[in-house]
Amino acid sequence: MGFNKPLNVHMEDNNDGTVSDLDNDLQWSIRDSRQELGKWLNWDEADAYVKACNQQNYLGYNDWRLPTKSEVRSLFKKRKAYQEIFLKLAQRKERKVSNYQAGGESSYWSSETRYDSYAWKCYYPTSKEICVDKTVSTTGTSARLVRDL
Repeated sequence: MGFNKPLNVHMEDNNDGTVSDLDNDLQWSIRDSRQELGKWLNWDEADAYVKACNQQNYLGYNDWRLPTKSEVRSLFKKRKAYQEIFLKLAQRKERKVSNYQAGGESSYWSSETRYDSYAWKCYYPTSKEICVDKTVSTTGTSARLVRDL
């Protein structure tokens, strides 16, 4: 598989709907569950989405999973690359009053759970992590698929 010119030092577009995170030996799906399904998911739905993608050999792979909290955090730390690759936002000049950009805050489910009924989700752009009831359908939360390289 041929790689494009690196998007930055750490991320490479694989030209197959995925991006390789070379720092962490991970491959991310460029489109999340919201983009694919047109709706937000609770954790149980996100887990089912991962299983369905693996059964369908999504983007040619069947070993997708939900990321850990630290994997999502590392993705969000690469703010410029994240905005360009996953949000398709052009880099804007920093403003003195407010740096708000359309799209607002969103979050991704992590694979990490607590007490069998709670799961962690991570917010962009703050990288805030909260633990919520897995069955609650939370606006703004989707699944971002990842796999090990």
